[in-house]
Amino acid sequence: MLTEWRSKQIRVKYQKKLNDTNLYLYKSISSYIFNSQLTKNEKEEILQQVIDMMLEAQIENKPMNLIIGNDYEEFCELIINEYLKNKSKNYRMLNYIQKGLLWMMVTAAFMVILRKILNSSYTIGITIDQIIIVGVISFIMIPAIKKSSQENSSLIFWHQRLYTMNKGLTKSGAYGFVLMIFTVGVIRFIILKSIGSEAFKYTIYLYSCIPYIILILLIIGAIEIYKRKYNLKEHIRR
Repeated sequence: MLTEWRSKQIRVKYQKKLNDTNLYLYKSISSYIFNSQLTKNEKEEILQQVIDMMLEAQIENKPMNLIIGNDYEEFCELIINEYLKNKSKNYRMLNYIQKGLLWMMVTAAFMVILRKILNSSYTIGITIDQIIIVGVISFIMIPAIKKSSQENSSLIFWHQRLYTMNKGLTKSGAYGFVLMIFTVGVIRFIILKSIGSEAFKYTIYLYSCIPYIILILLIIGAIEIYKRKYNLKEHIRR
């Protein structure tokens, strides 16, 4: 963590040396890379290399398309894919599951807290219907939103992003939203036919959730240990 912080500080210091045009391009690249599936160390490593190349090109008065190309998104994708292709399918699958479980816990906690604020007499718990929605949001909608953030990475300022949001969802966001609605519908239909509508109202209260919360945290922790060992081996191999 300390190494990442130092790398970030160095990057922030170096990026101030870029002119306005190149700084805009660099921030677009940074936003695209940060919304990828790579680890923090890999993101820092890539961005450090990118800013070094951009500064060198700027000093020598070379056009940026000589190193970035005409499409910075394509440039970013090539780098991301180069890193990802070296990772096993197990790593990518476990990484996806870990992020999904983390978002499930965060989203569920947000829903429960919000409901408690709106209704002080509410006994803390979560219904089966809410669990379905939380699961689908975490494993489908949030990844789609992150992909949308990549597609809008060139929009640095908040008013540009707000304008884009008002225009409508990006292609990835729209696909994610449609897939989320479809998945919720299918799951609800299966439960409705096999158990009945009362199943959706069944509430799992906090005291009953504790074993499941502990289990999810253990799974997340185990995946994190696996990922760290895997990345350490890959780093040594390089």
